[in-house]
Amino acid sequence: MTASPTAPAPAAVTLQVWRVPARRVPSAVVASQLTVRSLRGRNDVSFAKVLGTASAAFLPTAITPRRWATLACWRQQPAKLVTWFDRHADERASLTLRPLSSRGHWDRREPFGTPAADVTAPDDVPILVLTRSTLRLTRARRFYRAIPPIAEELQKATGCRVAFGIGEAPLRRQGTVSLWTSAAAMTAFAYGAPHHRAAITDTPGERWYAEELFTRFAVVEATGSIDGVAL
Repeated sequence: MTASPTAPAPAAVTLQVWRVPARRVPSAVVASQLTVRSLRGRNDVSFAKVLGTASAAFLPTAITPRRWATLACWRQQPAKLVTWFDRHADERASLTLRPLSSRGHWDRREPFGTPAADVTAPDDVPILVLTRSTLRLTRARRFYRAIPPIAEELQKATGCRVAFGIGEAPLRRQGTVSLWTSAAAMTAFAYGAPHHRAAITDTPGERWYAEELFTRFAVVEATGSIDGVAL
């Protein structure tokens, strides 16, 4: 697979998360397609995804059809948009993010560019971590068997305020979002939780992914709530 050339880091990245009433879920499926099409048609947006979500169990069986997320990379100051989700959500959150580090690809692209090596965040700035991958079908069963103990570690991790799964297609195209009180808290979990640390070590040998991406962001601004947790 040949990836496209590295793009400049976006001026800003936005993540919006909504929870809609159960009766609105069928309409949300349609609205997700219309929303992503509208975002990709904008000259000031370089990359956009509308994603389904799952609980912090991070399994296909843990899908949460009432919750949706939109990720957009902006070439300039993000525009204030009102979507179908804004009009119909009974819970909403909006985060403006600045990429700190990113490795890997999403649809053969590097949507968050390559931030400068000296880009850091103050110790008291919240950190959002986004992972996504395209699983090899031959490895999916083994991959999902490894997830439950890691999810349990995350639920108990000090400093993790919110965590949920994201997905573009069942089984194969999935990922995670987690919001941390600080970079130190995130790092302590990443390298201190035994099952998670083992997964990092085993990933090259297991060859779980046909494509993967890992990105850390500083949270510039956050409003609203996710699963009842005020941001």
